[in-house]
Amino acid sequence: MRLKLTILTILVGALSVLSFYLVYSDQKINLEAALASSSRSGSGFDLQTAFVLPISEPTYFPIRNTEIAPPELSAKSFLVYDTQNDKIIFSKDDGRALPVASLTKLLSAIIIFENLDPQDIIEITPESFNVDGEGADFHLQEQFYLKDLLGALLVKSSNDAAAAIALKVERKTGQKFIDLMNQKALQIGLERSNFLDPAGLNDEGYSTARDLLRLIRYFKGYPELWRLLGLGSLDIFSADRKFSHHFTSTNKLFGVLPNLTGGKTGYTDGALGCMILEENLPEQSSSLIVIVLGSNDRFGEIQKLVNWSKLAFRWR
Repeated sequence: MRLKLTILTILVGALSVLSFYLVYSDQKINLEAALASSSRSGSGFDLQTAFVLPISEPTYFPIRNTEIAPPELSAKSFLVYDTQNDKIIFSKDDGRALPVASLTKLLSAIIIFENLDPQDIIEITPESFNVDGEGADFHLQEQFYLKDLLGALLVKSSNDAAAAIALKVERKTGQKFIDLMNQKALQIGLERSNFLDPAGLNDEGYSTARDLLRLIRYFKGYPELWRLLGLGSLDIFSADRKFSHHFTSTNKLFGVLPNLTGGKTGYTDGALGCMILEENLPEQSSSLIVIVLGSNDRFGEIQKLVNWSKLAFRWR
């Protein structure tokens, strides 16, 4: 009887040891797997969370209501971007390379702002006088402070201003302005863009809606420049105060879209109508950046995209 009891005790002890070993081994394997995963990802390791599955809540908003048909547009390329959720929510051929006309001036303004001082004096020389052949914006040999001529560049979309300031940059840096533009384009990440002049008059230059989205997001990092795109009109004076100029924005949607914060237009016969615009969405705590290229009705079509996006998506 005593022998049986001894054997039973030994068996129970052996089973206990085996059970502990199996549990320990399983936990060790899990721990090693967690450590290996942490090592591969380069992240730190927390024992308290080693065996807890991560819980994430992906952002699904805005959610499209497919019962609301999208607008019919003539634009060759377009996109609608939701800034709050960092999403392109609607697009057509947004990677297609197309001429972008005066949207080029957004990049030109960045180059100018990064290389010149606001108090620099810019002169309207014969090389920058009536460069598009459609009438001069200024008097020959008229001089301006850069800060004022930048307003003419972005509000009026003055080609003469673009040419005059580009010449100043070239003299100061010793580099061709278009070289600076294309170097900056690569730095920003514009993968399918090539710029050939500071005003966008040459239709052999090109970009894409997706590249222009990167450009306008970079551009907004300069509040002084972005502020100019939000002006419906502008008055500037020559440096000697002898001449004044009143310019009205080329953006005809001021006063039409209720929460328009800024925009830039472009047009040539080759590029057709081009436009970048931002519209705030106060109720959705977001804003839309809308880009159209190659449109026969840039103002009407960008307005359609804004209004449709407000109706066709649920934001919360």
